[in-house]
Amino acid sequence: MCFLSVLVLVVLMHFGSCSLSSIMPPASPVPVPTPHTFRFQKPQQCLKHEFYNLNYFDCVPCNEAGDTGKLQPDKFSCKCPAGHLSIYERGKTWPTCDEICSTAPDRSENCTTVWLPQPKPATHCSWQYLNATSVFASQLPVHPLISGIILTKTNPASNSSDCQSCDQTYNFRYQDYCLADGLLRPYLHYNAFWQSTTSGRQSPNGATATHFGDLKFVAFFCLTLRNDTACQQLANLCGLSHYSLEKHSPCSAFLLTQVSDVVMKYAHSGEQVRSLQPFLFYKKGKTTKDLLSKTLQLADRKQLQLFSTSFGLEGRLKRWGPFTLDMVNLCPQPAPTLRLAQPKGEAEVSCQLSLERLIDLASQQANDNYLTLFLNFSSNWQFLLHQLPVLIETLSPENQRPQQEEWQLVKRFQLIAALPRDTRHHQTVPHYEDGHKLQVYRSLRYVEDLELHYTLDEKHKDRVGLPLIRLRYRHIELTGNASLSESYPFRLRVTYQQTARGWDWLIMEVALPLLLLLAFTAAAFRLQNLRRRRHAELCQTSSLLEFLLQLASNVAYALLATALLLLALHASSPHLLRPLIYSACLLQLIFLGVHLWRSSQLELFLIDWERPRSSCEGQRLNLDSSSLCSSVRTYVAESSVSAWRILFMANAWIRLSVAQKYSTLGQVFMLVAVYQFLEQHTHGHVGLRCALISGSYIFTYLLQIMGHRLLINNPLQKFIDLCSLANISLFSLLEPGFGYYIHGRSPHGFADTDMSSMILQLQKTQNMSGRRGLLMDSDKQAYIILPPRNLHIYLERLLLPFQRSVTGSLSQTLLYQKDIIPSIDGQIERTSIAYASVNRFFCAFIDHAIKDMDYIIKEKTLLEKLFNCEIDNYITENKGTFYIDDSLSFSRVLLLGNHLNIFVLEILLLLTIFLMTSNLLIAGALACVFNLLLRHIFRVWVRRNVSRKTLIDERFLL
Repeated sequence: MCFLSVLVLVVLMHFGSCSLSSIMPPASPVPVPTPHTFRFQKPQQCLKHEFYNLNYFDCVPCNEAGDTGKLQPDKFSCKCPAGHLSIYERGKTWPTCDEICSTAPDRSENCTTVWLPQPKPATHCSWQYLNATSVFASQLPVHPLISGIILTKTNPASNSSDCQSCDQTYNFRYQDYCLADGLLRPYLHYNAFWQSTTSGRQSPNGATATHFGDLKFVAFFCLTLRNDTACQQLANLCGLSHYSLEKHSPCSAFLLTQVSDVVMKYAHSGEQVRSLQPFLFYKKGKTTKDLLSKTLQLADRKQLQLFSTSFGLEGRLKRWGPFTLDMVNLCPQPAPTLRLAQPKGEAEVSCQLSLERLIDLASQQANDNYLTLFLNFSSNWQFLLHQLPVLIETLSPENQRPQQEEWQLVKRFQLIAALPRDTRHHQTVPHYEDGHKLQVYRSLRYVEDLELHYTLDEKHKDRVGLPLIRLRYRHIELTGNASLSESYPFRLRVTYQQTARGWDWLIMEVALPLLLLLAFTAAAFRLQNLRRRRHAELCQTSSLLEFLLQLASNVAYALLATALLLLALHASSPHLLRPLIYSACLLQLIFLGVHLWRSSQLELFLIDWERPRSSCEGQRLNLDSSSLCSSVRTYVAESSVSAWRILFMANAWIRLSVAQKYSTLGQVFMLVAVYQFLEQHTHGHVGLRCALISGSYIFTYLLQIMGHRLLINNPLQKFIDLCSLANISLFSLLEPGFGYYIHGRSPHGFADTDMSSMILQLQKTQNMSGRRGLLMDSDKQAYIILPPRNLHIYLERLLLPFQRSVTGSLSQTLLYQKDIIPSIDGQIERTSIAYASVNRFFCAFIDHAIKDMDYIIKEKTLLEKLFNCEIDNYITENKGTFYIDDSLSFSRVLLLGNHLNIFVLEILLLLTIFLMTSNLLIAGALACVFNLLLRHIFRVWVRRNVSRKTLIDERFLL
């Protein structure tokens, strides 16, 4: 973590130096880590050729690269020495100094200026003159390659040493400067903001019109002459305007260069693209979130050490030094201290302030106190200052929302601002009367709630989150009904939040990565097992897609488990739940859709063991007839068996495919009932409501599964019994080398009989032991099969004539008709014979009657059962393996075996819709609709597949 912090610091220093290259001289860059972090250096440490930069708290050389060294430091800036012209060129931080060649006889002989000799100014001057260099250059025989603004001590319009006159026809007067009107043209648009504040109506920002009258001059000195005092004043005017976002407000230049990257991206190489100083705004978005989430190591383990700077409205530094909350406390009670983790009773002070008290405060400060706070912290054994962000909640609606990315943070604030009243045209009360105070100001704006909030790490007491100053202003209109005795609230507090790594951090940073790693491992293991079943290479596209599909399901389970852990441990929040739930729902939907479609398209064969009984028509009960299934001499056309058993078993398989272990409608009904009963205890908290929904839905699901297991006969076993009763086995292949087999061969040899024979068969079955299984003296009828590799190849050859024609459909009932109709087409006859050959082939294979194709029967080991894999399968070209399947794994191609996958998707869908709509009834209704739609689609898929694979016309299927 330390290495990462150092790396980030180095990167930020790099970007900081890049952004400052356009501001400071290239030969001496300012060594600052970030625009928010500063290494404090005392002014006494500055050398003779350095000035003290108040924006960086550092000493900076005055001379730029290639400068002749004429600039002299003037404490907080650089200036040209006496006897020199100041030429402000575009793109340069400081002016170029050129010696004045006086017209006096005692002028220096070594004067090498390119400018015309200047008359010596008078002893006492009223004005300094600013004009474009082109005015002087036009009078020179050789035009100098200098374009900018020149500052002279004498009037350029006079040949004498005039420094007392300033013709307002062609010039503007500001302080002791006489400015040519052409210089102010780019800044006249600021008058629009000044005029809006001088209108008869109240300015929405409560701004003081008298202060904004000189806005264009302040902007000119700051943006063109790069005067730091003027830039400080422009920043103060921005704060006084309550950080107005109007186009011509004092904040526009700061917003353009500090918040937006557009000016940096599209500015030409010769344009001024530096980030305007002082730093006033933070960028929105991820930058704000990262800023507020950073932690700093304190210089003092017991308290916050804060540093503050205070500027006057004119841009002059009034004070800097240690900061205490007494400096912003408007109450008579003592302010809270900055001691860490102090009790709530000691960390808050509140009171009621009278209107008279607020007016007195406004008169004392006179819009002339602008504060910026810094935290003293240590990093890499150095003590640094970090500027504290200020969140003004009343600045914009976004600042009142919980999303930190939308906040517009600032760096400077004032406690109270006042809008003076114009009393020139109104009668006023004498100043010695109390009523006079109500006529001084038209409105007030003061901080009614100031909160200093920070986070504290329980395990590392010397580390705190970057403190945030939250301000809420109140605007007071001093109308005719106002009274000095009116009271207004004020509160000052210090709050903190313990940020020990709680359950949310443990779940998101530890549990979730472990679950994702487990999901990846399980998907890789599943891919390896599937590759062995398919006899495929690992690098094939199908293998990669299978891996991604299985990984999607595993990741969905991991995300759901993470969300449920967050809900169970009350560590959830909507911004954490939504990405987890939405992603898991999408992944599970993709997996389940593909998985069910593939399950419905498996290769399916219904093996009919029934054969014509011997001609004993006088014998009523022929219970001892043996099966003739292995005989390849019996032709299907000579059989006298009926087709009802095949049709019956095909429809039974379709019904079994869409059967479920639980009722979604019952789930939703119980959920809504429980939610309506307990919802009031959640107090509207989204996390608690989601926890209630998840817990109720899971509990109801578990109850239904237990009830199904205990109270309802297993439908899978009932289907196996039905196979034995119908004397039909089911042979299915999900992959060419993997499938399921249900041995339904009747121990009596036949099933096509009357009711009396059937009853006697049942009575006889009760006295038999282990006659229904594939093995002698065994009752195991369900198997997981890994057939020989040649089996699928042989089947493809037998099924080649089995393909349907485009216009016709053949019912399997034709295979068991006694007489083949003479008019049957030859293609239909070949198809019927081919399918009959497939049936006899399977009978022979199951009876071990094929010499070059056989199988063994064995049980899976505990490890193989646990991980659903086959390790020692003994598969060769001519030999396969049948695994005894006590768990009836063939349910995995049915909805019964996918009940957990369906349930997971339903709960994810339920939570997703609830998080979107906050309406449980809508979420529950859509979950029921989804379940019905899922069953209908799966039934259609299975029905078409059964018709296609068994040659049963769809009209005979349910």
